[in-house]
Amino acid sequence: MATKGTMERALLVAPQQIKFEQIPIPTPAPNQVLIKVHSCALCTWEQRTYSGAESFYPLAGGHEVSGVVVEKGSSVFGLELGDHVTLSGLYRCGQCDSCRRGYDNVCENGTKMRDPNSPGGLGQYVLRLGSDCFKVSKEIPLEHAALSEPLACVLRSVKRANLRAGERVVIVGAGIMGMLHLMLAKKAGTTVIISEPDEKRRQKAMELGADLVFNPLEKDYVQTVQALTQGNGANVTFICVAFASTIEPAVSATANDGRVLCYSSFFPKGQKIQLDPNLFHKKEIVLTGTMSQRQEDFLEAAAIISNRVIDLKPLISAVYPLNELEQAFKLAIDATSYRVLVQP
Repeated sequence: MATKGTMERALLVAPQQIKFEQIPIPTPAPNQVLIKVHSCALCTWEQRTYSGAESFYPLAGGHEVSGVVVEKGSSVFGLELGDHVTLSGLYRCGQCDSCRRGYDNVCENGTKMRDPNSPGGLGQYVLRLGSDCFKVSKEIPLEHAALSEPLACVLRSVKRANLRAGERVVIVGAGIMGMLHLMLAKKAGTTVIISEPDEKRRQKAMELGADLVFNPLEKDYVQTVQALTQGNGANVTFICVAFASTIEPAVSATANDGRVLCYSSFFPKGQKIQLDPNLFHKKEIVLTGTMSQRQEDFLEAAAIISNRVIDLKPLISAVYPLNELEQAFKLAIDATSYRVLVQP
């Protein structure tokens, strides 16, 4: 049992304003688990709320979380005190048409269900449904386990692309999400080309296994992709940047029967794209998107991390204590970083 009393947590209350508060340590309901937070990664959502690009105030942020089970409700099965877990913070109503058809990653009621006290990973303890807790091996660092949520989202993207060994993959953007796509695409036996303007990120991509890299600001994107694929084009393109202007050239550089996936979740509202419909008719190209993750994706992500299938250490830029959250955010929003972790 957790020692009852109070706990510290952080709230984002306005652009670049953080409030620390003491609240009671919660008691789990029969279907809930109390987790002592070990590590919480600062996702783009929290970064954009901190900077003021998005307005979700007040936000008890922190949804990329790992920790230890310290208390559980009577109807929670498969978890024991002391288990190391990673947490899914996605709300799923289980009742809407999307959930009933198996697409709980796009639950129609998820936003309405958001608890103002959650996701809450920027605090010493969090409550989760037992079904949202996924065990990870005690042999792996809990810092790595905190990246299960972004890895699960990328897994959803990679599975939706239906990658096949030997295919030519282009990843637009070499931030952390682009890098996770790179790691999984290489495990699938593909050739990976990275389009990234930042020299240091291109170098990092090569270190993590990219076959080829280029700067789209210095070379024509379509011509370069065609040249690097011997005139065949990309079988799959993952767009991991929030610029709608990248979509048209990606489609133009796609091979017959190719797939283009818009992964980034922050394309500015109101942006439009123009595409020649003949490309879809003649080349049978698929242009689609991907959103968040399903439970099965999270389960697989936890297994991939537990089994050390990929090495996440190069993507952890720094680790801060909770009382240095402001410094952590300043580094997290800097383009030189990948994932910054906070440990309450």
